[in-house]
Amino acid sequence: MPIDDLTALGQKMREARKKKDLTQQELADLSHVSVKQIASIEKGQINPSYLILKALAKVLPISLDDLINPDVSPEDEGANQMKMLYCSCPSEMRETLLHHTQETAKELTELSEKFETD
Repeated sequence: MPIDDLTALGQKMREARKKKDLTQQELADLSHVSVKQIASIEKGQINPSYLILKALAKVLPISLDDLINPDVSPEDEGANQMKMLYCSCPSEMRETLLHHTQETAKELTELSEKFETD
């Protein structure tokens, strides 16, 4: 991974960690990744393995795609956020979340179509 990408990866990871209000030590404890590795990633000094990124993405409010793709479009970012909401929801409630999201999307589409015809 090029150095600029490693720097962007580190910044995204730091932002996600701070958004979740975690210290590097807390993230290390939750992800089972060493504090030294987390600090090095956040500084853009190392290229972490897939397994490390996967462990960190499980804890942080960020997808693997967001971590490794520095140029995510706003549409893709929104889709990733929806996926993260779904994945963070308790498994027994996911069907309910999906149903309500589908109904909301249907209502918004109908509302949008109504404004277009007016």
